[in-house]
Amino acid sequence: MHWNKEMGESASDFEKWLFNSNKHYIRNLLLLYIVGYLLFAILDFHSTAISFNRLFNIRISIGIPALIIALICSYIYKLQSKLRLINASAILIMNLTISLMYAGLSPESNGFYTFFSGLLIALATLGISMSSIAITITYIGLSALSFVAVSFFIHHLHIQDPLLFYKSSSYILVASILFIVAAVVIERFSVKLYKAQKNISQEKDQISSQKDVLENLNETKDRFFTIISHDLRSPFTSLIGYFDILLKSEKKEYKVNKSDIQTIYLHARRTYNLLNNLLNWTKTQLNQYNFDPKRYKVADIFKENQSLYREIALQKEITITHTFPKDQRVYCDKEMITTIVRNLIFNAIKFTKPKGEIFLKATPLSEKEIELAVIDTGIGISTKDINNILHPNIHYTQKGTHNEKGAGIGLIICNDLLKKHNTNLQIESKRNVGSKFFFILPTAPESNN
Repeated sequence: MHWNKEMGESASDFEKWLFNSNKHYIRNLLLLYIVGYLLFAILDFHSTAISFNRLFNIRISIGIPALIIALICSYIYKLQSKLRLINASAILIMNLTISLMYAGLSPESNGFYTFFSGLLIALATLGISMSSIAITITYIGLSALSFVAVSFFIHHLHIQDPLLFYKSSSYILVASILFIVAAVVIERFSVKLYKAQKNISQEKDQISSQKDVLENLNETKDRFFTIISHDLRSPFTSLIGYFDILLKSEKKEYKVNKSDIQTIYLHARRTYNLLNNLLNWTKTQLNQYNFDPKRYKVADIFKENQSLYREIALQKEITITHTFPKDQRVYCDKEMITTIVRNLIFNAIKFTKPKGEIFLKATPLSEKEIELAVIDTGIGISTKDINNILHPNIHYTQKGTHNEKGAGIGLIICNDLLKKHNTNLQIESKRNVGSKFFFILPTAPESNN
């Protein structure tokens, strides 16, 4: 039997599926065998010369317990993948006890022919027991062979009544073939149903996944336009306002105060950062980031952002201190981690009061891991807000110490990008004391050994 492992198909899974799909039928069938077997034992005792001791020792002490054990096993979850073998073995034992009872009778005794019909019924039960083809063929063969062997070696029926011997043997052979064919049909039909169910399940999962993607895209689109309409318009309004003032003057040359240039620069920088975050956030939502991790110096990652945040930090007279081991390397996607560090630094500047401090730290935790952290002496965050900050479906935003606005996506981007590194953003904060934003990265790729 060929199983498609990519679709989750396997012999063990098929066995479990078959049992769970037919467990009521299987249990009722076993219960019917137990009751029917007891009734046949009573009939045999009254219709034949078999002693009660022989009847008890063969049927009741061997056949019935095997069927009861099979019924009990059907309620044990761990045995689900073995139940076809267990059930077929119980029925085989039942069949062999019929042959043993048959061996104790002479061909002339009453009830001799009832054992022949009993065996045919037992063979039929194996054929419809939903056991595997290999088990069915083997067990039907053993059952039929045991009956023929008793006729040949014990009763010598081929000598005493050749016609009856060949007739009964032929019936058993034909019946065995028919019941094996029935077993093959049941098995193949069951496998087709199983594979169809797997296909339906996979298609259902795909549809569900596509639905989630479409819903995510729709949410992304709504949030994207919300940010554009509210947060992106504000800095452009300020910039246009400054230029309107300048253009209204009739002078051909303008004297512009440095403070005005700094204000314009800050608005332009924040607008650029917002656009950058919007693009990065959209790429994370659409899974368009190409993850390409390599080993880089920690100093290079921090210094790459230095020129971007230095001027804004100076505006608030914030001191930024770097602390990391010399030549320390980290294994990461540089573009992603640079984006994360930039967002964390701008976030720290935004929520740190003038003349505050920000610390950029890289702390080795072991030979294999390093912690990168941005620590500030800002206004801090409450525990409730920490939970909301990283929730993708909650649009959490707060004004900075200079009423700086934000789109509320910077930290979400950080967390999404860190997930690609199999890590996450962690936050420790205390109101009016400061915050620590940090994450852990490997110092080298994992060894394949």
